[in-house]
Amino acid sequence: MAMAVGARPIKAPGWSGGAHTDLALVDCDVHQTVSKPEALLPYLGRVYRQQATEQGIRFPGSGYFNVANDAARTDLAENCDAPSHDGRQMGTTYERLRDQHLDLWNVDKVLLTGASTYGASILPDPDFAAALCRAFNDWTIEQWLEKDDRLMMALSISTTDPQLAVAEIERLGPDPRVRAVMLPTGNRMPYGNRFYHPIWEACERHGLVVGIHPGNEGAGMAGSPTGVGYPTYYIETRMARPQMAMAHAVSFIAEGVFEKYPGLKVLIDECDQFWAVGLMWHMDADWKSLRDQTPWVKRLPSEYFRAHIRVGSQPMLEPENSAQFFTMLDAMHAEETLVFSSDWPHWDWDDPATTFPKLPERLHRRVFCENARELFGL
Repeated sequence: MAMAVGARPIKAPGWSGGAHTDLALVDCDVHQTVSKPEALLPYLGRVYRQQATEQGIRFPGSGYFNVANDAARTDLAENCDAPSHDGRQMGTTYERLRDQHLDLWNVDKVLLTGASTYGASILPDPDFAAALCRAFNDWTIEQWLEKDDRLMMALSISTTDPQLAVAEIERLGPDPRVRAVMLPTGNRMPYGNRFYHPIWEACERHGLVVGIHPGNEGAGMAGSPTGVGYPTYYIETRMARPQMAMAHAVSFIAEGVFEKYPGLKVLIDECDQFWAVGLMWHMDADWKSLRDQTPWVKRLPSEYFRAHIRVGSQPMLEPENSAQFFTMLDAMHAEETLVFSSDWPHWDWDDPATTFPKLPERLHRRVFCENARELFGL
């Protein structure tokens, strides 16, 4: 496996881009996707390969994603979420990730968070869903992990059947390149529910982070994207992502997951950041009055959040002025809770140079490296 050295250092307020020898830049959200579902067929067993060939993959969609190709960021990469000249999409080959992100920014480590199988958790057939996740994981190992030791992997699992999810964690969890599992925000129940606890036990035992990323909301067996029903437009579902993040975070805390599995860590990507401030303040206040209903919650909810939950930086909020921005970072305890996530190669992805204003040196290192180093045990 090759370890590439950054080829084009870039200097900008948020990130120096200079070559370095120590771990300095960790990206917690990079998407690898298959060019077409048929790419997974060689990795499926005969029964499921035949089923996929005859009936298709059958992932349900919500119909909300409707970004035009010309809305994508193209200043540093030619095609984001848009077909390129050779008919492939940007996130489908390791070589594009290497050339347009890893080498460009001197990225030390990235977490491959997938995208192609988020819909597995809302498929009615749990066996077929688990087979698709297994195939996508094997495809990722062969087509991505084997090519560069800067790559870490979040396992694709389906939550429809916890036993099957645990089996996949047992199969690949011991691989040191596997650092997380990745789940969609849209599902049938919030993730603190005891139905999922066997999965969290396996994650804690193998030292795997539980990653949560937008996907599936309003599709298939998943609930609606908002707490009041189904919106009309894609921008409405984007604005609802903090609701989804809060629901899962509160569920983990209120259901006592972090008391039951004290080593478990959760990463919530692509849901913005400011919701974390309101959640910690509000839940602390309510818990003081309602704590008799959840006696297993033994500490302030904000303490569980700061110890166990990390929030990705993409999409980074843009307050009216820098003072508000730094107030937000202080209020969310960014030195503990915030990690850099690019969301490459999606249309609104963030680079490490222009996303942030210049941060104090200690805070910069915490956000761009140390929080992720601790999260993934690097």
